[in-house]
Amino acid sequence: MVTAFQPAIFDRNSRQHLFLEFIRRPGTTDEAARLALKAVVGAESGSVKTVFAFGPALCQQLGVPVGFVDFSLDGVVPATQADLFVWLQADHRSDLFDIAMAFREHLDPVFTLQLEQDGFVYHDMRDLTGFVDGIGNPEGEAALRAALLPEGQAGAGGSFVFAQLWRHDLASFNKLSVAEQENVFGRTKVDAVEFDDERMPQDAHVGRTDTDHDGVPQKIWRRSVPWGGSSQHGLYFLAFSCEVERFDYLLRRMYGMTEDGIRDQLTYYSAPQTGSYWYAPTLEMLASL
Repeated sequence: MVTAFQPAIFDRNSRQHLFLEFIRRPGTTDEAARLALKAVVGAESGSVKTVFAFGPALCQQLGVPVGFVDFSLDGVVPATQADLFVWLQADHRSDLFDIAMAFREHLDPVFTLQLEQDGFVYHDMRDLTGFVDGIGNPEGEAALRAALLPEGQAGAGGSFVFAQLWRHDLASFNKLSVAEQENVFGRTKVDAVEFDDERMPQDAHVGRTDTDHDGVPQKIWRRSVPWGGSSQHGLYFLAFSCEVERFDYLLRRMYGMTEDGIRDQLTYYSAPQTGSYWYAPTLEMLASL
């Protein structure tokens, strides 16, 4: 198994997060883009952990050897494909602010900021709905197999990434009884125990997303965190996969776009606002820019 992935993909120890999505400015040269990226990739970040990922167009422009296309789901959910994704993680917001300002100094001449979103760990890694997030993530070698492109494939050791900002309707969700909420997710609320097959509703979130496709388990590595305050809030959904097609298939199952036509209950209480595909290169690929 390739081990040269960006380690912050799998490091779940930080409690503060900052997500930055950029679009390359028209008329800027590939060399200018490379220099800007070299400046931030090689910057000393101290206690801040970083993940860098590129959209399809920027991968092609930089000669990154992977082929994929902009995110789209037939107009069913927003598609806001950008070119550069920067994910910063730390224990203190002050550190995130400092490194983000330093990065922006290098990036702004070449890239326009499309989205800047804070995120945070809520209690014991729960979503704002009160349910533990990330249950069912593969562990150890299984996590690496799910998230990283395999040896022998172009881009091996890197990872396809899906990022999507979701806005929750907690007012509606919290009107449900705990039993009804658990049926939305397909697991218990307090102790995060997944329902067995007999108890699992067909339209529960777990039932729609913990699945096989053509006999292959559609496992992904998720690193989502909540965002927002008392007025607007939700989840910045972040997932990593060895195959970009897995994201599309799981989203189609969530929105009733597969043969059974069943829609994930969770989509009635949370709505996506953005959507982009990325590729997170290996450390060697980043160093060779």
